[in-house]
Amino acid sequence: MKRVLGERIAGDLVASGVSAVASSPEEMRRDRRANLHILFLLAVILAPLAYRHWSTGEWLPAAAALVLSAVFVANLWMILRRRSGFLSPPTVLLLTIPLVILSVMFGQEYSLFWMYPLMVAVPSILRTGAGMWLGAPCLMVVIPAVFLEFETGMALIMLVSMIHTLLVSWWLMRAVNQQSSRYRNLVIHDALTGAKNRRHFEEELASAFSLWQRHKRISALIMLDVDHFKAVNDELGHAAGDEVLKALVALIQERIRGADTVFRYGGEEFAILLPETTVSRALVLANELRDRVKTSHMLPERRVTISLGVCDPSVAESADDWLRQADAALYRAKAAGRDRAQQVASLVQLPEPLGDALPIWR
Repeated sequence: MKRVLGERIAGDLVASGVSAVASSPEEMRRDRRANLHILFLLAVILAPLAYRHWSTGEWLPAAAALVLSAVFVANLWMILRRRSGFLSPPTVLLLTIPLVILSVMFGQEYSLFWMYPLMVAVPSILRTGAGMWLGAPCLMVVIPAVFLEFETGMALIMLVSMIHTLLVSWWLMRAVNQQSSRYRNLVIHDALTGAKNRRHFEEELASAFSLWQRHKRISALIMLDVDHFKAVNDELGHAAGDEVLKALVALIQERIRGADTVFRYGGEEFAILLPETTVSRALVLANELRDRVKTSHMLPERRVTISLGVCDPSVAESADDWLRQADAALYRAKAAGRDRAQQVASLVQLPEPLGDALPIWR
């Protein structure tokens, strides 16, 4: 339960990785598992309320509890059948809170104590500050029931404790979310350059190749390498080499669109993934980057150049093959004398999706 709710609250952490594909199978499995446990958690609250009302002959709240139980069972059945539940966790929560209040109105004062786990569940289920906006109206609805059923002193104590419970839960969720964001950045970014890392690159590449296979949505891949980088490290030191890599990534990020992504593949080798871009347009960008690097004077002691290989998924049988083709084009560029870009000819003729020039969308 702790692990599942943790995934629900904090999202993808270091242990489980970060998926860049929306609604990926792993993401859907985690979401189903979290919803399943949340429903079980709320069923623990619902079951004693339904039993108590039924045994005392209070038919209205008993019927409401039974209907809500049937809804829960249907939702659980759909999740267990690997389908999406027709009720989201916030909806389930909103249905449970009125039942608790209804139970209090029928004389079951102890039902108010179920509001404590519900107040904790509000930020936990929503995972955002919106939990406060849902929790506040819940408290406003509960206040009359508290003061009607208990003496003023006890009612004030219960009200203050519920407010504290909601605030502490919200603060904890906010702290966890902030920490999760930091972990997520560590998982997908290269610490030195700030580019996305190799693991994230492999996920993005697989996603782009899948889009090509299913929907013929073209993308271009650029592999690039710093020429004679070992000589830079040997002659000027690794600190100078690190500065070159950071300056290179900054230069690329200034030029590419917001939809494009630069990755550090390994050492001095980088990859740029360009959605909705043909090979010919990617080659234009590759040569522009090559010229910018050559004239940027990254190091006063020597000129820095790069070699690039460009490829699209039409020539590949898999994402790995796509990467090999682009890498082969890169090494042909290096073998031809470096400081140049080579492309793998596309096997399809598609309309240019970006017009006459590659726009900067940043």
